[in-house]
This record gives sequence, C-alpha cells and structure tokens, in this order.
Amino acid sequence: MLNNVSTAAQLLELRDAPIEKKLDYLIDHMAICDLIQRYGQGTDTHDFQLLRTCYGDYIEVDHSPTIGMGRIRVSADKWCSLAEKFHSQLDGDEHVMIPQSIVIHGDTASCRVLMHASHFYRDAAGSPYQTLVGSYDLKFVRSDDGWKISESVQSVSWTEGNWQFHNDIKNSLGTPDLD
Repeated sequence: MLNNVSTAAQLLELRDAPIEKKLDYLIDHMAICDLIQRYGQGTDTHDFQLLRTCYGDYIEVDHSPTIGMGRIRVSADKWCSLAEKFHSQLDGDEHVMIPQSIVIHGDTASCRVLMHASHFYRDAAGSPYQTLVGSYDLKFVRSDDGWKISESVQSVSWTEGNWQFHNDIKNSLGTPDLD
C-alpha cells in the first residue's frame, strides 16, 4: 500500500492521495488496532476462542522474558492452548496495550505495542500481585478473515511484585508439545 517506514510518513504520503486510498489505510489501521485490543481482551477474559481469532494457522513467537523457549514457530491452536493453560491458573489478568506506529505495506504490517500487564494469583505464596511492563513487536498478515498476528516478539522493561508465582505457573506447564 505505502512505502514509508513510519505512521507519520505514511500519513504524509496519503495527504494528496485519492479518497479510496485514504479510506483503505484508515480501515486497515482501525482493523489492526481492533486486533490488538481483541488479543488483550481474549487473554484477560480467558476467552481463548476469541484469542484464537487473532492468529492465522501459525505464528512466530519469542516470549523469552516470560516463558523462555526462545524463538519458535508454532501452530496457533497450540499457542492458544498454552496461553489457556497458563492464564487459566490466574485469578485475574489485565493487559493494557497501546499500539504505536502501525506501518502497513500492502498485505503485511508491523507495529510496536506498549504493554502493561497485571496478574493476580490468590493462592500465591507471598503477594498475589505481579506486574510487567514492556512491549510486543508484532507483524501482521492480511487474510480472507482480516488481519492476523503472524509474529510476536516480547520485551520486558521492568517488573514488580511477586515474580515467583509467575515462575511457578510457568513451571507447572512442564515442557509443552509445540511441534
């Protein structure tokens, strides 16, 4: 669609573009924002069928700061099953996600998402609260069903609270079958 590498540059390029091109860009931008919010909502409400709608068949993932495993390519079904096993053990999640600089190139797009995730685990040894702050670098592909997340790389800037219960839940998963 556009050739520039930032949202600001893409908007400048669109200034004199035909109305159809402007509308296409706005619709794509809104759809990607909606997808990011759906991702957080699915996780927070433990609606893992909703979470599954955020992905195509496979996803490249590197959430090393929180789950280890390095960079993997995994089926979206297995990824969502792992998310369900992890988050269903928590008594509460809240992900505040703020998309920054959505860049659209035809049928692909990228975006950095600021993330503030709070977790509550009533049965924790110690404080039941844990928060992490960081970002996701996401890549998207357009599909027949709309935009889908194709890659997610997590970075954590800082954490506070009881990190131990996070590790206890992660360790309770054993070695997940993600092949």
